[in-house]
Amino acid sequence: MIYYAVLEGLNPGVYDNWPACSAQVDKYPHPRYEKFNSKDAALEFINKGGTLENVFINSECRGNGTTDWPDAGVGIYYGPQDERNAAIPLKELDPDCKPTKQRAELWALISALTSVEIDIWNGWDERPVQIFTNSEYAVDTFTDFNDVWKENGWKNGYGEPMVNVDLIEEIVEIKDRINQNYKMNGWYAIDVCRIQGECGNLSNEEADRLANLAADGQHIPRWV
Repeated sequence: MIYYAVLEGLNPGVYDNWPACSAQVDKYPHPRYEKFNSKDAALEFINKGGTLENVFINSECRGNGTTDWPDAGVGIYYGPQDERNAAIPLKELDPDCKPTKQRAELWALISALTSVEIDIWNGWDERPVQIFTNSEYAVDTFTDFNDVWKENGWKNGYGEPMVNVDLIEEIVEIKDRINQNYKMNGWYAIDVCRIQGECGNLSNEEADRLANLAADGQHIPRWV
């Protein structure tokens, strides 16, 4: 079976058929993709084949808004057999707050950023990291919107305290620490990019699989 690893395209990741791959590269300027006979080889290429280390995150919150305490978890996927892959139940990360879809999405981002910091602390960071998520909320939280929110005292346009401000502040703090290190290395700032969900992206599906394991209560910690 042929697998297509799209390193530069509309939705970077691995696809197991040409139509799905073609949809990512045909209208993208200067796409970069390669064919592989092995799924694992294609997935590994996505993580290690370029100038950036690509990491995929996902979250799961079952019964969001309809149950008293939804089962929720986050998944972080680097590549096949990578010891940094992780599945973490939300009840372990956020035991005092009711799980919500948005908090799960932000915890997935925090967990990935923390993983990046661990690599920095241990001297394992060889390239800048790029994080992919299908959560628009997580991407917006990571971008320059947070500078505006911070200037407004973490209040929304109505002057009301922002929802999930505890997590947003933590994201900003970790991002700033990472970027200070990246600047010393002469690297671009860490980036979080949105990708489309449900488009046959096997890299994203691996992160989703880990998030579902976490929602089931399984904990697969990254190796520290």
